[in-house]
Amino acid sequence: MDELFIMFCQVVNILYLCRQKYIYSSKNTPMKQEFCLSLLFVTLIACQPSAEERANALITEAQALVETNQWRQARIMLDSLHITYPKEVDQRRLAKALEDSITYLEAQSTLAYVDTLLPPLLEQVDKLIKHFKYEKNEAYESNGKYVHRLLSTNSNTSRNFLQAYVLDNRETVVKSYYYGDKQVNQEELRLHANGEEIIFSGRNHHFLDEAHHEIMTLSEDKALSLLNFISTHHDAKIRVEGIGDKPTRNWVYYLNEKEKEALSETYRFGILMKDINQLEQMQRVATAQINHYTQK
Repeated sequence: MDELFIMFCQVVNILYLCRQKYIYSSKNTPMKQEFCLSLLFVTLIACQPSAEERANALITEAQALVETNQWRQARIMLDSLHITYPKEVDQRRLAKALEDSITYLEAQSTLAYVDTLLPPLLEQVDKLIKHFKYEKNEAYESNGKYVHRLLSTNSNTSRNFLQAYVLDNRETVVKSYYYGDKQVNQEELRLHANGEEIIFSGRNHHFLDEAHHEIMTLSEDKALSLLNFISTHHDAKIRVEGIGDKPTRNWVYYLNEKEKEALSETYRFGILMKDINQLEQMQRVATAQINHYTQK
């Protein structure tokens, strides 16, 4: 406000001088008028804060935002400083130091957040993992898997069924197994319960071993969506319909109670592992950032 008042006084003073008789007299000339306007223009320009001052003002505002934990808004302001005042090297250096401070504070906040959420999730996993067994074929599998004890492939041979498991990289997998005397070229999988229907497609693999075997593998998002449907309709009768490349090659079966229980628990286990994986990734990144600044 003080700067605006001083500017106002200077402008008024110039206008006053321009009205004096020695300028606007009968001998007034265009040259004198141009001189007056030029003087007014120079005064206005001189009253404007410099680029350095404006950049410093942005830093001051950003510091105030940081002090109230408004880190995102502070970053936006500092980004505008770099873009608007690219030649103000000293101020940009101060802005970079402030950005580093924000990164450090964000990392500390992330670690506190993870430390709050991670322990109860790990406790839930410890309780649930008792229902699963770990399987891995060292010869050709890079990742082992946690399979519910009721969904073991060995106990489901020579029939149509759903298998679900969670890999040790925390990815959830669902496979639709078909077994029969003819090849059906499995294209879709449809689940029906309580008047609702959900449809999935995936990558199909066929092989012949005494009978025809087909295995459709769903992507992780589809796998979790299918398991969520089963978990949501756990108390209902769930109809599974396999769709082949011809209407005569479709097949139908119903999930029994043990299957619904096992698939529902696999869904809960998969969600827990996915959440834990995300939190641990956040923890690793935040720890690396803190180490970067504390070890400088």
